[in-house]
Amino acid sequence: MVLLMGASSAVFGGTWAQVLLVLVASAAGQATIGWTNDAHDSAADVAAGRLTKPTVQGVIRPEELRLPIVVSATLTVPLSFVAAGWIGGCAHIAAVASALMYNFFLARTAWSWLPYAVSFALMPLFVAQAISPARWPTVSLMGLSVLVGVIAHLLNAIPDINADRDSGWGGLAVSLGRRRSQGLVAVLICVAVVLVTAIIRDFYVI
Repeated sequence: MVLLMGASSAVFGGTWAQVLLVLVASAAGQATIGWTNDAHDSAADVAAGRLTKPTVQGVIRPEELRLPIVVSATLTVPLSFVAAGWIGGCAHIAAVASALMYNFFLARTAWSWLPYAVSFALMPLFVAQAISPARWPTVSLMGLSVLVGVIAHLLNAIPDINADRDSGWGGLAVSLGRRRSQGLVAVLICVAVVLVTAIIRDFYVI
């Protein structure tokens, strides 16, 4: 996600300084999200045998993540405003807050898709405002971002459906089941392709 934000700001005309600020602010936000997820879900990750997690491997204990989380979360706020001003900064902070809502409250519910949709929708606003306060993402681009967020969530959750169901956990993919989740992904991808086509057409018309 950090590289995607940096690449997006570069593609849409950001200077090297603007791209660097987007990268640094995004890195602080993603660190906060990732570390809180590892700390909060450490017991669940052990039960599910997720051996790629550092807390499962024993590389770090969950309680040792508290200080890094506080530092990264504290840095996310000023870095977001420095990178993208008040509007873009608030968008980035809200995106991080939405992801934290997923980590702490919604990950195991049928609403697990919502934080992904919200966070991904806010990312174009953050990037656009980081380039210039006069720039705003189109409705089509924000709609595409919502679709990408939900698709990413489902693709990430589908492989773990059986393990999550066996553990008594919920989530949109668990609620739908593997086949319907895959069908929904296919439909969303088709809609995303239509939106991409519209975005490219509008870009060349302009």
